[in-house]
Amino acid sequence: MIHIKALILAGGYGTRLRPLSCSRPKLLFPIAGRPMIEWILDELSRNSVEEAVLASHYMADMIRGHLGDRYKDIILHYSVEAQPLGTGGAIKLAEKNLGDGDFIVLNGDIISSPPLKDMVQRHRSMNAIATIMLCRVKDPSHFGVARLTKTMRIVEFIEKPKLGEAPSRWINGGAYILSHEVLNHIPAGRKVSIEREVFPELASTGRLYGYKYVGEWFDIGRFEEYRRANKTVLGRISKGKIEVASGVRVEADAQLKPPLYLGSGTVVGRGAMLGPNTSISDSTIIGEDSKIIDSILFERVHVGRGSTVKGSVIGEGAYLSDGVNLGEGCVIGDNATIHSGVTLKGGVAVCSNKEITKSISRPRIVI
Repeated sequence: MIHIKALILAGGYGTRLRPLSCSRPKLLFPIAGRPMIEWILDELSRNSVEEAVLASHYMADMIRGHLGDRYKDIILHYSVEAQPLGTGGAIKLAEKNLGDGDFIVLNGDIISSPPLKDMVQRHRSMNAIATIMLCRVKDPSHFGVARLTKTMRIVEFIEKPKLGEAPSRWINGGAYILSHEVLNHIPAGRKVSIEREVFPELASTGRLYGYKYVGEWFDIGRFEEYRRANKTVLGRISKGKIEVASGVRVEADAQLKPPLYLGSGTVVGRGAMLGPNTSISDSTIIGEDSKIIDSILFERVHVGRGSTVKGSVIGEGAYLSDGVNLGEGCVIGDNATIHSGVTLKGGVAVCSNKEITKSISRPRIVI
């Protein structure tokens, strides 16, 4: 047991995930049939964390309504921002819930499997004020890049350097072990970025360290990464099999290709082809002879007969009539209706509750 609390930063608006983030926080987006926050809490549970604080703002009540005050063996607390305070401000606001020892901070839009126990031990052995999980990327020019010594001390972060000028390929991975002392470096009552304001100050103390992490890492801020995370997690949990919840009905001649998840109460019509890399949430109806590949469907979606969905994300309660064709990268908002025979080319986003009666041949947002 490591006897340490965790703070999950969960206050973001998820603007790049609109229109689906207009009606839910991204922590409740499903990955392999379960909300993203549950995968994060499972990682904490596996690392023996017994208490977690959710720092929330946008749709905070929806997150609390889903989780309540306990998730499995983890006691949950909530720190709600009246207005967005940034990563540092959110940590400072949650101070009363964090106790007086070291604590873990996780960015709520990151899916990864950090070895938290080992990170905590390394943090304490180095007498660090903060330890940052670092991930190696091919192109660091879009990130804050760490300049490191041989002892893994972080000298500085370089924001979005040119590819040939980056001091390393190791970037901030969104998981931290922080000493209580860090809170003294965060001003109260205003918006603060821990990455841009606090970490540079901590680096000057000589006690800011990095921890190199190699493993699954997804920044679920864009639909492309969201789908990639779903594909990877599905592949890991299915192990070549189809994951089927209770009450699923699959009619004759349907073809199911793993990795594939079918939520409870889902009905799959005759001759339908589902998968691979597809997650279908509860109470969804898939019509006869339809094809769904590399896609994520939220709850209560209806896909009509002979429709094709490829590389798309479809929101809760959306209705696709017969013969609909969705191209790569389409996003359909909650309760939207796509009429019979409509084709949406790649990159079309349809806002919630909209009706689409004609085909769209170029990427656009329908509001």
